[in-house]
Amino acid sequence: MKVLSTWLDRLVYGVFLIGVCGGVFMTGLVLVSTLMRYLAGSPIGFSDELSGLLFLSLSFLSLPHVLNTSQHIRIDLLVRTLSPRLAVAADIFANGIFIAFAAIFAYEAWDFMTFSMQIGSRSEISGVLLWPWMALMPLSMLLCILIVVRNGLRGLFGRDASSLEGQS
Repeated sequence: MKVLSTWLDRLVYGVFLIGVCGGVFMTGLVLVSTLMRYLAGSPIGFSDELSGLLFLSLSFLSLPHVLNTSQHIRIDLLVRTLSPRLAVAADIFANGIFIAFAAIFAYEAWDFMTFSMQIGSRSEISGVLLWPWMALMPLSMLLCILIVVRNGLRGLFGRDASSLEGQS
């Protein structure tokens, strides 16, 4: 189990780095396009489309890492007032809702992506194939589900789930 947990951590971090690279490239593309608009009178024609796709990659590829490192926004004002036992129950309930949302989102995004693949959907100006970009959404949600399940196992057993390795 420890090997799988380490593998998940590395995969999520690698996906995060790819998203960050997309964000850096997006920023550079917007900068160059803006400079070209004011200095040369004509921006890069496909910059808006590609910037949108790169923003999608930045957003969705960062989600699993943010969840994995607990750097997301949590509204725990109510949970902090609960007893430890009720707080655990609230956490399980919240994780269940998140898993349900992420599973439905991944399913719908996968369906949308496969339809896009079937019709060969491309962006309007530059003709970029869209389904690979759409695949980032279900991938991200599935990684988030794995993280929540792994963290839930850690919490359920009161210790690192990797210590279950000797028990299996």
